[in-house]
Amino acid sequence: MTEFSWQLRTAPIDWVSDDPQLSGNFAPIGPEIAADDLEVTAGAIPPELSGVYMRNGPNPEFKPIAYTYPMDGDGMIHAVYFDNGRARYRNRFVHTRGLETERRAGRAVYGSVMRPFPVDPALVGPHGDPGPVKSGAYINILRHGDHLIALGEAQPSYEMTMELETIGEWRAGTDSVIELGAHNRRHPTTGDLFALAYSVFEPVVTFHHIDRAGRLKRSFPVTLSMPSMIHDFVLTERTIVLLVGPVVFDVEAPAAGKPFLQWRPELGTRIGLIPLDGTAPRWLDAEPFHVFHFANGFERGEEIVVDFVRHQSFGVRSGGGDRPPMLHRLVIRPGHSSVDETPLADFMTEFPRINDRHEALPSRFAYLPTLTETFGIDHPARAIFNALVKVDTETGATVRHDLGNRIAGEPVFIPKPHETREDAGYLAVYAYDPQTASSDLVLLDAEHPDSDPVAVIRMPQRVPQGLHGNWMARS
Repeated sequence: MTEFSWQLRTAPIDWVSDDPQLSGNFAPIGPEIAADDLEVTAGAIPPELSGVYMRNGPNPEFKPIAYTYPMDGDGMIHAVYFDNGRARYRNRFVHTRGLETERRAGRAVYGSVMRPFPVDPALVGPHGDPGPVKSGAYINILRHGDHLIALGEAQPSYEMTMELETIGEWRAGTDSVIELGAHNRRHPTTGDLFALAYSVFEPVVTFHHIDRAGRLKRSFPVTLSMPSMIHDFVLTERTIVLLVGPVVFDVEAPAAGKPFLQWRPELGTRIGLIPLDGTAPRWLDAEPFHVFHFANGFERGEEIVVDFVRHQSFGVRSGGGDRPPMLHRLVIRPGHSSVDETPLADFMTEFPRINDRHEALPSRFAYLPTLTETFGIDHPARAIFNALVKVDTETGATVRHDLGNRIAGEPVFIPKPHETREDAGYLAVYAYDPQTASSDLVLLDAEHPDSDPVAVIRMPQRVPQGLHGNWMARS
């Protein structure tokens, strides 16, 4: 039995905002719908595709009191199911306790991660989300074992059915709600999941070791120097690699009119090498930079290789620093206590992905979105992309698929069944046309992404800019 049994929302969102991250294709949608036999406007859906591509993203139902993209919102999952060369669509809100609270109130009641403030307990009730920031489960959607989990930012996660009904807060086989980060990594041999949750109040990160069936085996803390935001991490076959940039929480700052989350470059960046059994980490120091997302990490002899998008600094409003975020590589030599860093590409990017079958194993290809000169719309919002790039991390060669004036999101790799080549598969990406206000799901050949799309599938409604998703093959 589910904890939530609300009626589907059919009405559109009835508010507007002048915030660029809440307008255009960043504006949320209201209707929760289902549509069969989606129109294919170009190419054809490969008949061997059997499974579902799901993507999560912030979709605030009520006009926010304060909003910081991409760190606030209500989760909404968009899913395209594939079977025998046909596709169907379904979208649903993640029915969190915070959304339940705001629906009872009929308005937004929570602040933002950068501008939190207390919530009236009378509005929250005995079972609502006490805040001051809503746990929205709006960043990612992951299947582990038989569990489909909607993830937020170091918050309670929510279990969903494969048809996107909310079951409730996930407990990972325990009696307590488990807090998870937005990005969690599977071990390539055991299939176990390693997950993290940081604290905004205490200088600690908690790692959870969850077996392949979805049962919590154990949790262990890693002590930091200050409460720090850590959105992602890297797993190898023997080591957790934790990059702690100088992005720290200051709980006293909002009272003085300062940001709750601050960039403190004098702290530098620390790199923690943590054995999988949770014993004491080894720390290495590096110059200050910030990481939102890693492409992959793996062991190469006595080295640990980490591919990631490097931000010169941190700023959720400004974009952070004069240099745009770019794909870089760290080579860590624990035996020599050395860290070498080199750029892998020279274009602005974020949201790097690989073939997930190579997670924590050596990988050669990374797939990333970027913004090119063919995008002709003036004054675009932050986090706008219109092209996908395949990067060969061994040679530096790049191959690009340019969408022109269409706005793209994160590419997700769909492996071809029965193929073992790393790049044998498809790239799935939502593309939005501002002129027609319509969205397509575009499938590209991952081996030759510069070729014409394998298929362009028209969505039955606009799909807003989102964050992260995954391909889930039919089991």
